[in-house]
Parts: sequence; C-alpha cells; structure tokens
Amino acid sequence: MGSRNNDVILSSQLAAILSVTIIGVGILSLPRLVVDEVGADNWVLVIAGSGLALVFGLIMAFVGKKFPGRTYLELTQSLLGKPVGTLITLGFSLYLMILAAIEVRIFGEVTKQYLLFNTPLEALSVTILVLAVYLARSGIETIARMAEIIFPIATVIAVLLVLPVIPELDVSYILPLLRTPPMKFIKALPTVVFSYVGMEVVLLFSSFVKDTKKIHKSVILTIALVTWFYLSVTWLTVSRFGLIETAHILWPALELFKTVDLPGAFLENVEAFIMSIWIFSVFMTLAVAYFGSSLTLSQAIGSKEQNYLVLPLLPIIYFLAMIPDNVAQLRELLDLYSFYMGTLYIAVVPVALLIMSFLKKQKGGKKGA
Repeated sequence: MGSRNNDVILSSQLAAILSVTIIGVGILSLPRLVVDEVGADNWVLVIAGSGLALVFGLIMAFVGKKFPGRTYLELTQSLLGKPVGTLITLGFSLYLMILAAIEVRIFGEVTKQYLLFNTPLEALSVTILVLAVYLARSGIETIARMAEIIFPIATVIAVLLVLPVIPELDVSYILPLLRTPPMKFIKALPTVVFSYVGMEVVLLFSSFVKDTKKIHKSVILTIALVTWFYLSVTWLTVSRFGLIETAHILWPALELFKTVDLPGAFLENVEAFIMSIWIFSVFMTLAVAYFGSSLTLSQAIGSKEQNYLVLPLLPIIYFLAMIPDNVAQLRELLDLYSFYMGTLYIAVVPVALLIMSFLKKQKGGKKGA
C-alpha cells in the first residue's frame, strides 16, 4: 500500500539518500552548536554523538529487516496497534512536512544572504518548492538515482575546495582535550544526534529496498560517511576561526568555504560555486522530506498513490516555512522541532517498535508451544 510495484531501490541507493538527507542542513550550524556546548571538546562530542546516532540507526535497520516489504503504516499498526500506528504515521507525515518547511526557509535565508541579495525570500522559497514537487512526484527511484549522482560529486568537490585552507589552520584551537565535565558532555550529546535528523526515513524507505538484509550496512556506511564529514568540517572550522569566533558565526561551514582562495584563480567566484553545491544538497533533503510526507499521508488515509498529494502539500509547506519572522525565530523553531519531534521519531518510536517486535515474538512462541 502506498508504493508502486516498480519502485525498488538498492541498499547502496538507500545509503546515498540518507547521506544527502542528513547532511543538507545539519552541516551548516553544527560547528557553532558543538563549540557552544563543549568548547575544545567539540570534535570528541561529534564522535560520541555520532556513535549514539548509529545505535538508533541500527535499531531502525533491525526493525526494517525483520519486517521486509511492510510500509511505515503497516509496521507501526502491526506492532503498536491500529489507532496508535495510524496516529504515529500521521505525525510522521507532519514531522517530515515541517522538516521540508525548515529546509525551504533555510535555503531562502542562506541564498539571500550569500548569493541572491535582492531576490525576495518568497520567490526563492516558491522556486525550490516547485522543483521539489517535480522530484517528489517522480518517485523513490528517481530520488535514489539523483542522490547517487549528487552525493559523491559534492563530496569530492568539497574535499578539493578545503585543501587550500589546510596550511592556514591552527590546531591549537582544538586543545586542550577532555576538559568538559562528564554530565555536561552527556547532556550535550543530543546536539549531535539531532544533526542526524533525516535518518529516520530508514523505516519509511525499507519497504522499497530490494536487498533488505543489507539495510544495516547502508546505515553503518551512512553514519560513517556523515561522521567523517561532520568531523572534518567541525575540525577545519574551529582550526580556521577559533572557538570564540566559531561560536558567534551563524553558518560556520559556509563561512569556512568563503575563505577558500584557489591557487591560480581558475575559478573567480568560489562562493557562488560552493553555494550551488550546497543548494543541490538542500534540494535533495527537501525532496526526500516532501516525498516522505506525501507517502506517509497517503498510507494513513488509504490512498493508493502518493503523487496525488504532492501538489496539495505545497501551500501548507510554504505557509509553515514563512511562519518565522526572522533567522532567530527560525533557529528557535529548529531547536524545538529537533528536541521534541526529533526525539520522538529518532529515538522513542524506533525503540518502541523494537521492544514490541520482541514481545510479540515471545507471545507467538508461547502460543506455538
């Protein structure tokens, strides 16, 4: 229910989808957030938080593998009961809808600040939404193919662009280590875990994966790649700007790339080039969230095709994106979204599904005996 017969993706494509979905916006402010929480222990926090994110990701992979071919609605209803499962699925649709709206607004704000200074925020938001509608209506296979192309290209280009910055780094900014009190460090872990918002689509897309037994490998590969990416950008940003300046920069990762001065000046406007790469990444994150929202909504209301719901969601997502009056309110919304809805769908729901899958197995075993 809710998926087309020909919509099948490989586990490697799932890894590509997860990678572009997670990195899209999480990378922008992560250096500032971790520095603000634990200072010089920022990169240690990134590693520890990523390890915790891996645990939740593997729980999702385990549940998806245990019930292959089941949609998100079927999965939640079979393990948590029909009313609760339907409610959680509807909530997940709203969760992804809000994620899409946040992506749209961040895209508009960043593009206006760094690239198209005189273009109205509304025009930028509508433009990327219309493009996302096309991709969301094309289905999971098209999204997977695009993710397979965009992620490796963007990664290679990003690595090549930061190489000229390395000689200018000051590693003293990441020292001394392990000075953060243990309880403060533990309380800061969710900051990194929430930067993995997007990985919860594992449970949603597992029904499309052809080689279901390899889902856990997709999760491990994704978390490993994203951890490396987060760790590199955080370390480079802090080593470039220092702790105090990093903590006060709104989008530290973009500011890092702005400092790139390519030898030979074969590319005059480096900033515009970097922005175009980031836009592709955000576009993919938006498309995945948009598709996921329409898919879960179609499952919850019993519609056979999700693409009928894509267009009606456009004005809703646009309205949600325009609610914050400024960037400060947008940051507050993102914090609230991550803390409450992120906790529910990254941690609580997967753990509840895991526990219920074991309990139902035990009950089934007793009945069989």
